Amino acid sequence: MPSEFPFALLRPDAPTEPSFLINEIPYRAKLDQNESPVDVPDEVKAQILDSVRSLAWNRYPQPAQYETIKARFAAAIEVPAENLILTAGADQMILLAYWAAGGAGRRARIFEPTYPVFAVGARISQTRLDRVVLDADFDVAGAGLGDRVDLLMLVSPNNPTGGLIDRALIAEALTRNCLVFMDEAYADYARRSVVDLVAEHPNLLLARSLAKSSLAGIRLGYGVGHPELINVLERCIFAPYHLNFLQLALAENLRLVKPHLESMVAAVIAERGRVHAALEQLAVRVYPSRANFLLFAVDDAAATNRRLLDRGIRLRDVSTLPGLGQHLRVTIGTAAENDLFLEALAAAVC
Repeated sequence: MPSEFPFALLRPDAPTEPSFLINEIPYRAKLDQNESPVDVPDEVKAQILDSVRSLAWNRYPQPAQYETIKARFAAAIEVPAENLILTAGADQMILLAYWAAGGAGRRARIFEPTYPVFAVGARISQTRLDRVVLDADFDVAGAGLGDRVDLLMLVSPNNPTGGLIDRALIAEALTRNCLVFMDEAYADYARRSVVDLVAEHPNLLLARSLAKSSLAGIRLGYGVGHPELINVLERCIFAPYHLNFLQLALAENLRLVKPHLESMVAAVIAERGRVHAALEQLAVRVYPSRANFLLFAVDDAAATNRRLLDRGIRLRDVSTLPGLGQHLRVTIGTAAENDLFLEALAAAVC
């Protein structure tokens, strides 16, 4: 029998609770992790894997390779390469923001409910965190930006609510003497971005992810910001050694994936509208969303989630997050998966 671990060796604020609460039971519809409902076509995978196969796996990615690939990726998303950093998902961008602008003696602010990694990043960087819990409409503008902080974290569309932050409020935030971090991981589904503001506002750092658009298993994200800020961030993670050849090959060949991503996003947006209308017909309170998921309220979230799991429908129970008692979140899947969900929910709440 193993001896008891001496937790006194660790930081007193080291996390001990489970990191993930995903239920891994067999499923008929997996709608719990905001993934794309369809995979990248095999022929596209084959082309990208061929480029990885030609590389020497016993060698590190080299800075010159990273710069060349970054330039190609930048051209594909139409931003200057000097404004771009490639990362291991948007989570790494969140941590980089804390490393660059947070830390002991510095202060950040988030608006909850929101993505839990923001609170984790503050804790591990020892950044003092102001946590503003929003009202029932999840309106950041109504809460106000508050007093000055070193790092202001905004998410649009927000996870798990799906709502957008008004552009005027973002413009107001950018007048402040702080780093404004904009998480736009779901911007493909919103078809709205503030990337155009980066050129005029050196205190804006934008985070995006391809994980929500068919590539969750690759964990490729990127940031857009002032060139000097990008230089600092790349030094924090010793770019390019934070990425592997598969991630770099995907970045280099984004043009091959883009048509698939665009058609998938269009299909998800259409299904999002259909599922939203169906939830309203069930007399379920469902919130407007510009992401690839919908937040809705039920009388008993835990019991409803169990009934859905019994039918093989996996959702995310978000009722433990601040301000979200009795709420569930459903990822938009294929039409068939969404029908399974709606049928199961109708039986669960009747």
